[in-house]
Amino acid sequence: MGENVINYGSYAAFKQTVGELTDCLCQLKEFSEELELNNTAKSIADTIEKTAKEHFEVAIVGEFKRGKSTLINALLGQEVLPADVLPATATLNRVTYSDTPYVEVEYKTGEKETVDINKLADYVTKLSYESEKRAESVKQATVHYATDFCKNNVDIIDTPGLNDDEQMTNVTLSILPEIDAAVFVISANSPFSQFEKEFLEKKMLTSDMGRIIFAVNCFGTFSKEDEDRIVETVEKRIGSYVMEKAKTVMGEDSKEFAVYKRKIGKPKVIGVYAKKALLAKQAHNEEMLRESNFPTFEAALERMLTQERGSITLQILATKIISSGSEIINSIVLRENSLMMETDEFMEKYNAAIEEIDAIRTKKRAEFVRINDAANKVYDGLKPILDGYWSQIEETAMQVIDDYPMSADDLKRDKLKIVYAKLTEKIKENIENKAQIICEQIQNEINIALSDEAERLQSFEDEFFASVARIQEMFAVPQRHSRNGGIVDSIIGVAIGSVGTGGLFVGFREAGVKGALLGGASGFVGFCATFYAAAYLAGFLGIAAAGPVTLCIMAIAGLAGTFTGKLSVDKLLVQERIDKYKNSFKNSVSKQFHEMRISSDFSETVRQQVFASFEGLKKKIEDETEIILKDTQKTLDNLNQLKAERKTVSENEKVKLQNIAEYTGSLLAETYNLHHALTNDE
Repeated sequence: MGENVINYGSYAAFKQTVGELTDCLCQLKEFSEELELNNTAKSIADTIEKTAKEHFEVAIVGEFKRGKSTLINALLGQEVLPADVLPATATLNRVTYSDTPYVEVEYKTGEKETVDINKLADYVTKLSYESEKRAESVKQATVHYATDFCKNNVDIIDTPGLNDDEQMTNVTLSILPEIDAAVFVISANSPFSQFEKEFLEKKMLTSDMGRIIFAVNCFGTFSKEDEDRIVETVEKRIGSYVMEKAKTVMGEDSKEFAVYKRKIGKPKVIGVYAKKALLAKQAHNEEMLRESNFPTFEAALERMLTQERGSITLQILATKIISSGSEIINSIVLRENSLMMETDEFMEKYNAAIEEIDAIRTKKRAEFVRINDAANKVYDGLKPILDGYWSQIEETAMQVIDDYPMSADDLKRDKLKIVYAKLTEKIKENIENKAQIICEQIQNEINIALSDEAERLQSFEDEFFASVARIQEMFAVPQRHSRNGGIVDSIIGVAIGSVGTGGLFVGFREAGVKGALLGGASGFVGFCATFYAAAYLAGFLGIAAAGPVTLCIMAIAGLAGTFTGKLSVDKLLVQERIDKYKNSFKNSVSKQFHEMRISSDFSETVRQQVFASFEGLKKKIEDETEIILKDTQKTLDNLNQLKAERKTVSENEKVKLQNIAEYTGSLLAETYNLHHALTNDE
């Protein structure tokens, strides 16, 4: 690695940096195995394996007839996915790189089938009755194709049109928590429709804004002035909608909203002409490509993936190098110094070190009790929200019924069915919105609590590394002379300092799901500063923001079976008849909600999810500390055995250890610079 390692703002540079860091980890794994640091070696191997499986995932989202498939084909530079004036996409279509083109169809049953790429439309579209029926049984189609874009380790996911039908919209929603970036395609001819506004408000988490690019399609058919005006209008609308939603969820006067408002910035809105870009790439016409403004869009997407999302992966790798390298150097220094001691002195310090390790574990168990207490406190704090959930939902429904305008004409028998349908839809819309807000408030409360607990655990992290340092110091030899001239001792101080305060345990900072899976990106304090990558956090915590919303939809669906709509008081005055109708409707809705309240109490589910999130915190601490403690104890036990057997280490072995220490030290120095650049690049 060199100074150019910090330049990761392109696919090529990012891939190179990941490769270099992975090579460093492979070398440290070999060193760990030579030194019998088995836990460290396994942890490194796990990180390498998980990193190798990493792909950037980009979902293309938008209403029907916005040009999603055309935009994807423009990214790929060729017509890979079917596109049509009809709602084409009926499933999730993933495009990934392969030298050999083929399609792997995964059915909802779990079965998989390989089909010819030319037959893709027969499995994933609504372009014919037969294909639509077949698509209903398909979960996902993965298109393996040799495209330059996907060669950059980027998978593209084509989603069904949002306003096609509710089932397809839910298919799209299911993928959003798992992706690295979303491209929301908007038509310049009808920029930001009411449906798009409502979808952004109700369905996409407020904090997802940082990973969305809004592509305003069909540019090139307007004047430059009109194009600038359209982009500006869309930016203002989106910014306003998102900020209002954040106020509702977080509270306008909250500390969280103040942080959010400071960090959110302007929405990323870029005008493009996807069809022109596709034609330009097919014809290799650079001038036409520039006119489509597609290179600007591609560059913005590249920066988002490599600099904003990719930096998380780099932090994970850099932190693993620093922590593993420190452990290697710790072990070598321990060996060198211990073998220079008299047996009696060594045994005295060995026993003291074992006691220190036991003390650390005792402190850790005490911290776990405090974490459990924090989880209980969080759940207790959520109880008023959970207890009042159905009441708020019911109140919202009642208010809709009260406010719904009705006339004498609506009371006619042939009109009542229409009124019923419209009123039911209005109730559904309003309670879904209310439920979504409540769910995001719950999520927000859990995020804040986890952040606070992670920050509190900073003191334990400091104590842990102080204890590790004390064990190291126990075996220090005054005026030690070695071939490396004392460089190892200076390196170890820097290494411990670099990962000690805020650098090792918690893998869910802004990394969220991927950080948790890969093994930790940064420390406790950093989590607090950037925990608003909510989609990732939601995935890590296991709370689906739309869960209770689903319950509400079920409740509304059940209304049709319980409400009769019969009126037997034709002689009453119009207003009295309207009131009678509405009260009957209210009673039916209230009855259904009561039944749902009994049969669908999700408070226990939320409780389990709260405790699961804090258990994740405990597991991370347990895993990371035990890697160090077990390997330290293993080293001490091996040295104890050598002392008991009065064995010595040969000069060749000493030279070998010193070489490992020096090489590891150089890796640490370079990696620490990278880690510093990554964590301060905000």
